[in-house]
Amino acid sequence: MKLTLKSSFGGFQHKQSEKPLRQIEDPFVTAGIVAIEILCGKQFETCSSEELINATNFLIDLYMTPAWAKDLFSIFPNSKYINPSLKDKKRTESINFLTNLIKRINTPHENDYNICQFCGRPSDNASYAKTEIPLAGSSLFTNFFPSFQEGIYVCPRCVLAIQFSPLLCYKAGGKPCLISSGNRTLLFEYGKEIIHTLKLRYSSGEFNDKENSGLYDEKFKNPENALFNLAYKFSSKYVIEGICSGSESIILYHLDNYNQNPKGISIYHLPSNIFSFVSSVMNSPQYKSAWYSLLSRHYAHQSRQNIDLPVWKTSKNRIHSFLLENKSIIWAFKDDKSMSPIIPWDLIENYCKKVRFMNQQRINDIKICADRIAETIRLKNNKKRLQAIVSSKTLEEFRNQIRLAMVDWQKLGKEDPMIEFDQFTRIMIPGDYRGWTEVRDLIVVRLYEQLHDILAKESEEESELIQLSEEQQ
Repeated sequence: MKLTLKSSFGGFQHKQSEKPLRQIEDPFVTAGIVAIEILCGKQFETCSSEELINATNFLIDLYMTPAWAKDLFSIFPNSKYINPSLKDKKRTESINFLTNLIKRINTPHENDYNICQFCGRPSDNASYAKTEIPLAGSSLFTNFFPSFQEGIYVCPRCVLAIQFSPLLCYKAGGKPCLISSGNRTLLFEYGKEIIHTLKLRYSSGEFNDKENSGLYDEKFKNPENALFNLAYKFSSKYVIEGICSGSESIILYHLDNYNQNPKGISIYHLPSNIFSFVSSVMNSPQYKSAWYSLLSRHYAHQSRQNIDLPVWKTSKNRIHSFLLENKSIIWAFKDDKSMSPIIPWDLIENYCKKVRFMNQQRINDIKICADRIAETIRLKNNKKRLQAIVSSKTLEEFRNQIRLAMVDWQKLGKEDPMIEFDQFTRIMIPGDYRGWTEVRDLIVVRLYEQLHDILAKESEEESELIQLSEEQQ
């Protein structure tokens, strides 16, 4: 099934094409093709030379501004757009470069042994380095290229597309971030928002000030937070509008193509299972509120330099980091000081299934076990058992507390076992023992939830005693 979406740019209807060129997985080429299609209002393959030239004129108008010149140093270092040695010839040289690419797109190539490294089409004799292709390497160091070539062979079509890719970049941490997704329609819709904003900023003269950012910038200082901000936006807006499903994958390429940084790029990948979880959170007012409350507890200390910006734009968040590193965050779903859950159990189940890939049977068994431990604590008024489970530091300590809870259960005269032996060994404690802390944390969260009334009463009584003691002093 093809998705058709109407665009505000000339009534162009964007379709997910099956043409091989438009399925290139290189993020720079893909972003550039999407930007060209938005500017021209039609499919890239059907754009005439005149339409492409009109699009390049807009591109050059942006690139020649002081704001854009600063950002392009990290994308096309020492290119014709920003090379200081060209002085007043930057515009002319840039126009000639792009116009020449457009002319060569429809020119038959005499040599078919040079193949474009992006799309596989025949290339010409021209080779390109990092000044035209981000991260390609410098032509001065031929050992970076196959057979000691002076660059890489790329067809004019892909080179032209790459020149437009910065239009869809998202600035974070002071550097460009290229957004990539397997869903081209998602990129197209978000690209429309970006280019519309760029046009408004250009018309207002904002790009004439080099202190401003040329790239689309929401002032995020941390790329991880920027990636999750996109995920929150896409899942709450585009999923509802049918532009994307609830299981997209998003990649943020944090670029630094400038000569001083040998690393060149950092990649932040938000897989489809995390996007699916985020989507379920963002589309539930209750879950959304609880999730933001959780995030607010785990931001790093805010720098004084960024005091004017909200903390969620400037400071790293451990929850975001753990999710991207595929580490468990179940430990964060509870507050041991107040002995209360931070996240509702339904959302925790959702996280366990979608992010930690727990099966529903195991989750149910953990829940039943925790509920029965809560029942024994309540009936025997044994809050020490709760404290002992919470403070378990090793598997042996935790396993012993579960065993003691089983004894308490039998002393209450229960006929059925609290948990069967097979469940205990096969589901509660996996064979490799790596997941026991997750089991402990899940049980503790459930205990806090089930014993909330008596724990809250106890906390209230302690507060009253402290207040009375202070008054007597």
